Amino acid sequence: MQAVLTAGTERRFAHLTLLDDPFVHRLTPDMAREAIGCAFAAGQAAAELAVMRWGRDPEGVAAAVHVPITRSDEPAQTGRAVLFSEYGNRPPSIILHVHSVAEANRLIRDHALDQLLGVADVGPVHLAHELYHHLEGHRLITGTSGFHLQTGRLGPIRFRTGLPSLSEIAADRFAASLLGFRVPPRALAFITIHALNSSYAWDLVGRLQELPA
Repeated sequence: MQAVLTAGTERRFAHLTLLDDPFVHRLTPDMAREAIGCAFAAGQAAAELAVMRWGRDPEGVAAAVHVPITRSDEPAQTGRAVLFSEYGNRPPSIILHVHSVAEANRLIRDHALDQLLGVADVGPVHLAHELYHHLEGHRLITGTSGFHLQTGRLGPIRFRTGLPSLSEIAADRFAASLLGFRVPPRALAFITIHALNSSYAWDLVGRLQELPA
């Protein structure tokens, strides 16, 4: 886990998330840095607003903005991916997969990682991440809407789009700032990934090391 935290700076995890964006091939390195900066700023601003209006407790924030939390006991794994939480906006709701959360918490406890990570329960981190999506989706915050990428033009008409991945990057910054978390939230997934498929986990560490810090 120490190798993950050494290689996995917040910016590297953000770049890793950006690589999954359908429009990433249109970004120059400078544009990628600008996009990530926009996402960081959006997540930070949202956290500061949330703390001022509703406090730091994710469940308290969820209650204040009227988004219910459902806890599912069903295992949530698809291939290499482990699902910890989901957000749905019709109607607004957050699903917390307690089986996945409990397994991550067990691994933290069994390997005495709580001091290294600064957290013993990953549930609030995932809950806070989904709260950001609610705040952005319901326009309770500005979000990442300020970043647009030109995808084409027809005479004087320019076609622009946002980057879906920026919301994920912003949600991680929001969760970390809201909870005063000192490591990138996405690093927590490596605990479970390593337990399920250690070779894949080390492949991801290698990818992180190649990205801009």
